[in-house]
Amino acid sequence: MRIAALGMLQETNTFKSTPTTYESFERVEMLRGDEIAARHRTASSSLTGCFEGAGRFGFDLIPLFFTTTGPTSWITKDAFDRITAEMMHLLHQHGPWDGVLLCQHGAAASEEFPDMDGEVARRVRQAVGPGVPVAMTLDLHSNITWKMVDNVTATVVYRTNPHLDAKERAIEAADILVRTIRDELHPVQWLEQIPMVINIVKQATSLEPMRSVMNDVETVIQRPGILSASCGQGYPYTDVNEMGVSFLVVADGDTDAARDAARWLARRTWANRALFNNDAPSVTESLTRAMNAPEGEGPTVIMDVGDNVGAGDSTFLLAEARRLGVRGLLMTLLDPEAVQQCIAAGVGADLTLKVGGKTDHMHGEPVEVTGHVRAISDGRFEETGPIHGGFRFFNAGTMAALDTTDGHSLVLTSRRVPNISRQQMYSIGIFPERYRVVVAKGVVAPRAAYEPIAREILMANTPGVTSANLSTFDYRNRRRPLYPFEEDAAYE
Repeated sequence: MRIAALGMLQETNTFKSTPTTYESFERVEMLRGDEIAARHRTASSSLTGCFEGAGRFGFDLIPLFFTTTGPTSWITKDAFDRITAEMMHLLHQHGPWDGVLLCQHGAAASEEFPDMDGEVARRVRQAVGPGVPVAMTLDLHSNITWKMVDNVTATVVYRTNPHLDAKERAIEAADILVRTIRDELHPVQWLEQIPMVINIVKQATSLEPMRSVMNDVETVIQRPGILSASCGQGYPYTDVNEMGVSFLVVADGDTDAARDAARWLARRTWANRALFNNDAPSVTESLTRAMNAPEGEGPTVIMDVGDNVGAGDSTFLLAEARRLGVRGLLMTLLDPEAVQQCIAAGVGADLTLKVGGKTDHMHGEPVEVTGHVRAISDGRFEETGPIHGGFRFFNAGTMAALDTTDGHSLVLTSRRVPNISRQQMYSIGIFPERYRVVVAKGVVAPRAAYEPIAREILMANTPGVTSANLSTFDYRNRRRPLYPFEEDAAYE
């Protein structure tokens, strides 16, 4: 039994100014053949699950192509055309296939295809033909569409946020795929979309209200004949028609059972829609609470909500921390220019420079600091523990650690890497456990890394391309009406 594995995984923030080019994918991860095994076989990603599924269910896995970036803007036509052309070429070149495992995100948008994941699924279906089963995994932030669902045999979505179950969901998808190939199952799917958005600050699955939603999903999975059930939380920063919440159920040959289960899930979430709105505190409120926290009980970790596209260069929290006199603060900033200044000065040198606020005008102004260059590293680090997405190998580009006269430690990076692993700090000789305040750029993803050491985790609703104040964005393509933008939105 020969099964192909491939994927193009990207989360598109359409409000971000910088387009996602072919080179954007190359800089983060673009792997072919044996490179995929070297990078993912021992990780905990969806591709790891494909390899483990092969061993568990007895099939030959042929990894063809996989690429990913961080959450960036519209994928250029050139990038989409070049990547999908190679994917389809490899499918044709190495086929025929008994099945395909497709590892996508579900919230990707290109200049030509707002539903990029649906278009990839369509092209895979066209390449392998109507009779070859295809199982697709999606991120929990997916804006699931009928185009995605109609072009695959079964769809399985992560069920944790932070995403700690990518491997397990791929194993689940492989199980359904293999049993379908053996004619033991006959999967049918039902997608139920509801006209609402879950605010980014309400998307942690270990906390209410999402915990109850995922408990409902687990309840549905126990129903007779149900093979899989999923919630697509939606990604509210992808301005496309299907942006929003959806539920997808896979049943064994019983469309009515899939539809009834999906609608039951949808109705229960819709009834509690008011619980999913933004209530994140301000920057000043969060920093003040952190300042007043008892010392010696671990750091207060503050999530930089508006800079939730990875470890970016937002300076709102840094500037306010200086104004309030907060000391013992640790944070990362994407600033290749500042890194080069630190390199030129050398380890042990003192210098004054402006950091952050250089990517655009949405994330604050550069902040002038004076500090001591503690260390410089190549920015490569490895994470073997459970973290968001299950990836193992990271490259933040050259990094510099700067201790400022304000009592802050800044880790300056040359490449955008999300704050989802404490190993990033350890690799440059910094121990976040020893700080009073740690700023993690994100909302939910950093929790897996920082909950074990945090006295408390707070949010700070900073401005930016992922602000929790959704009313600040100019949506042009979303559905209308859509709650909470239109409070009179209805679902039956």
